[in-house]
Amino acid sequence: MNIRRIFTLGVLFCILPFLGAGSSDVPEKDFSVALAQVKLTIPSDPQVRKYLGLKQDSGQFSLSQVDADILIIEIFSMYCPHCQRHAPMANKLDQEIRNRKVLKNRVKHIGIGIGNSAYEVNIFRQKYSIPYPLFEDPGGRVLNSMSGIRTPHYFALHKGSGTAIDVFFSRQGPFDDAKVFLETILKKSGIKV
Repeated sequence: MNIRRIFTLGVLFCILPFLGAGSSDVPEKDFSVALAQVKLTIPSDPQVRKYLGLKQDSGQFSLSQVDADILIIEIFSMYCPHCQRHAPMANKLDQEIRNRKVLKNRVKHIGIGIGNSAYEVNIFRQKYSIPYPLFEDPGGRVLNSMSGIRTPHYFALHKGSGTAIDVFFSRQGPFDDAKVFLETILKKSGIKV
């Protein structure tokens, strides 16, 4: 094999995990256990901590500690071209949630930058004017705990008892209409709003 072919294959193997491939609902998988083990850094910004309902001001938190009936998690990568193109629609989803008074404090939206450092997540936040909290996952721990997902990917979950969570919605790829997407999640949640 020549050097050019080896280089090309190496590049493909490095970027394929971060590229989304179309949009679809992912077949039912139990991501609940993997997501229940996710630990994120508590934000230094008091407004973000207040939005999430976190009592501590340092250390780490689990997703079950977020004060919400429904938590929507966007899995993204700063390097994913699909995530970059989709950022304005993800912002519309967040705006749709915040505009509905009946959803205030009941539905929260966050993003986790897979394989991204705090610096990379901040670049993505600033470039696309992301209003919802974004978190880094520099070692790719979240992605490593859930095989078969690509970016962007959305999860919606309920809190269970203790640290348990229940993932009731999983979708790979971007969505075309923020209002319809939110309505789908609300319907699948079983929560009356």
